[in-house]
Amino acid sequence: MTNPTRRTFGWITIAAASALALTGCGGGGGDSTADGEIAGEISYAFWGNPARAEKVDDVIGVFEDANPEATVSPEVADYMAYIERLTVRAAGNDLACATGTQSTFLAQYAENGALRPLDDLIESGQIDVSDIPEDVLAAGQVDGKQYMLPTGTFVRLLAYNADLVAETGAPAPTDDLTWEEYGDWLREVQDGLPDGVYATENEGGLMFTFMSWVAGHGGTFVEDGKLAFDQDTLADYFEFWLDLTDDGAAIPAASIPDQLGALELTPMANGIAASGTRDIPHLYITEQALAGAGKRAAVEAVSNPSDDPDESANILGSNGISIPESCDNVATAAAWIDFFANDADAALAFQSDNGILTNTTAQDALLDDADTPDGVKQNVTILQGLTESGDLTTTAYPAGLPTLTAELQRLYQQVAFGEMSVDEAAAAFFTAAEDALD
Repeated sequence: MTNPTRRTFGWITIAAASALALTGCGGGGGDSTADGEIAGEISYAFWGNPARAEKVDDVIGVFEDANPEATVSPEVADYMAYIERLTVRAAGNDLACATGTQSTFLAQYAENGALRPLDDLIESGQIDVSDIPEDVLAAGQVDGKQYMLPTGTFVRLLAYNADLVAETGAPAPTDDLTWEEYGDWLREVQDGLPDGVYATENEGGLMFTFMSWVAGHGGTFVEDGKLAFDQDTLADYFEFWLDLTDDGAAIPAASIPDQLGALELTPMANGIAASGTRDIPHLYITEQALAGAGKRAAVEAVSNPSDDPDESANILGSNGISIPESCDNVATAAAWIDFFANDADAALAFQSDNGILTNTTAQDALLDDADTPDGVKQNVTILQGLTESGDLTTTAYPAGLPTLTAELQRLYQQVAFGEMSVDEAAAAFFTAAEDALD
């Protein structure tokens, strides 16, 4: 394994545009055809912090040892700077040959022709997907084509402070709750909580929770570039959270901003709320934050409510790697993606740092390794359970998702503060969607 201090990272910031223009797709004598040699230099652009960058460096070292004619140059930025710059790079045909993507924003780059489909590379065996579950693989597809190979999965579940709930005398939630039963459970929990502590965070403006609501009511979020649910579905969702707030079971509207910041500062992490939805890796982080503050800290999770026992409301998303149409070294980019996703040594080096590793064989390698952190093992175990039981659902994330996410949050807060009726807010959301999805 390489020394993580030996490699020079391209730290991407808005001010570093000139440096990025020089890295481009990292040709180094590569070949734009898929059947070229695994040789030459490519760039790998991703988001993260210095700790993740060091892990990526270790993975690169293992890859280059196995492919001595190839070189991978990393480019890393924090998430927001990465997203802002991605649009500029795509417009200038300057995306790295291996570009980090996410299912939540993949569609806009696939639909505008910036990314090449990976299907031919999968069919040829250059990228192996045999150990990646179909539901997970689908998170990297747009209109039936594979534009991203998922390397890390995220799934939001219903998390709860088991210690706090037990003290209220209410039963623990189960995986088979309907939404009505979930509301009743929250009210029962609230009855046993002290003043100033709430049964749940207020998620009326959270897109992932709303997507679970749609799925849990047998619906589809988008289809053929349009919203596939009706305005009543959204109005009912707003009413669900308004009623919980009125009953004192959800945190007050004035405290909603508190749940939108750093994970460690959220109401649940501070012991102010007994439950809230969380990505699987956030369960362990929340538990550690509670323990560090000396609060009751056993955080557990169950599936999101669903009114149809045959329909999971656990919405799956993924982080992964794509290849742009402008890449001049497809063979090496494909080899890097295949290695990153499938190699056991790569898995041990990266330690599932950006979403839970998607390759099931590599997951087992992480579980078997004594050096794998406890939190990572917990994450992998939870995902494996969901995969084996089929309790996951994959949804299409539209290209206008960022706009819709901001609108949902804004409109719900207006409703919560009495500035707009539920029906007016639902209608306004659909109006915004017409522009965002156009």
